[in-house]
Amino acid sequence: MSTYNIWNAAAYEITNILIDFNVTLEVHPLIKAIRQHCFPDWVDWKTERTLHRIDKQIDTMMEKWKKEDHQKYVEPIIIEHAPDNSQAQQLLGGMLEIKAPWYNREAPAEPTAASTKE
Repeated sequence: MSTYNIWNAAAYEITNILIDFNVTLEVHPLIKAIRQHCFPDWVDWKTERTLHRIDKQIDTMMEKWKKEDHQKYVEPIIIEHAPDNSQAQQLLGGMLEIKAPWYNREAPAEPTAASTKE
């Protein structure tokens, strides 16, 4: 919600254009009076426009980051193994395995009797 007078902001912008066109107008008493009277409204208008542009840039950056995060964090691979006829797996079902899609290493070998005695 704006609290500035848009016509004062426009008048200040017009004086900026006039001064860009002819620098000597900056010291003209009428131009000085207009600029002094309209400056607070111009500051509020300029601030509002700047913040609006920043909000658009933030939205663009957030969308970009959301896409990057979506590419980074993908759904895991869930593998359900068949039960091995033990009583627990007959009741609960087979073993579940969850892997990341980029993880390609084979499952470790089952421990042997010799390695468990150590």
